[in-house]
Amino acid sequence: MKHWKQAIGSLALAGVLVAPAAMAFGGGESGQGRGFEYMVRQLELTEGQQAQLKANRESTREARMAQREQMIELRQQINEAIESGADQTTLDQLGEELGKLKVQQMQNHDTMKEQFKAILTDEQKAKLEQLKSERKERQMKRRDESSASQDTES
Repeated sequence: MKHWKQAIGSLALAGVLVAPAAMAFGGGESGQGRGFEYMVRQLELTEGQQAQLKANRESTREARMAQREQMIELRQQINEAIESGADQTTLDQLGEELGKLKVQQMQNHDTMKEQFKAILTDEQKAKLEQLKSERKERQMKRRDESSASQDTES
């Protein structure tokens, strides 16, 4: 059971690390419109840049959706295996498959980020770094406020 917990912990950590970068691409499939429009406004992307970003997203959409379906199916298999009392070897194998898919997903996401940065001008890249820094500061402030409020409650 120890290895299973480590695998889940690693996957959760991977998700946390990927989440901030996802915001640059609209925060996922369901929120792409708002995030994309925000980046267009903030970085003042030209129509040509917007078209290139859209083409990049569309070219990988089918593969991303297939990969997403694989992950959903694997998670379901893991849940069913746990409920049916599967042995640790089976759970470890399924966890390993899920982990490989997650790493692949992270690599694909990194490629998308690099494609995104490649179409930006130097000024836009600087603005993007500024936006990331500001977001990180807000997150740290919220985290500090949250921990301070938890300390006063105890």
